[in-house]
Amino acid sequence: MKQVAPPAWMERLLRSLLPSRDRETVAGDLYEEFRERKAAQPGSPRATFWYLRQVVSFAPRRMRSLFVQEPALRFLCALTALCSCWLGTMELWLRHPGFAGRVAIAGVIVCQALLTLGALRFRQLSPLRSASMLGCVALSWLAGKALVREIRGTDFEGYVLLISLALILQVLLTVPTLREMHKRSGHSV
Repeated sequence: MKQVAPPAWMERLLRSLLPSRDRETVAGDLYEEFRERKAAQPGSPRATFWYLRQVVSFAPRRMRSLFVQEPALRFLCALTALCSCWLGTMELWLRHPGFAGRVAIAGVIVCQALLTLGALRFRQLSPLRSASMLGCVALSWLAGKALVREIRGTDFEGYVLLISLALILQVLLTVPTLREMHKRSGHSV
């Protein structure tokens, strides 16, 4: 009797869409269901269409992480790095009292942005991911402190508010994106 299996390209696509921890179980369950459907209706393309629908159902989460989260995170890192470079340059140029501390903060923000971009670029380097995740703690503290100061303060500085919100969003995207990269690399979190 001829072995009944879904098209090989669909199986490869399915495995590429699944997290490594689910590949064998989900693929195996769908394979068994496909065989049962195909046996019930020999010669009918319905089982193949059903299998394709199942495979496609796993795509949104994978696409979100690949095409939404990571590009948004890259954009935010580039934006915060550029804004911090600008702020640091202005502080050095104007030299208002306390400028050295603000230049150091701008430097920390630029370093964190570059570290996160490096972790995204060099996925196989887990120390970069770990350092970036750890840096999110400092970034959260800096952004939270600036946000509270802006909300409670008497002198409103819109660019500080926008940068602090961008930093908070950067942290909120960095943590899940890098955790997902870590999971995909086959390590447990």
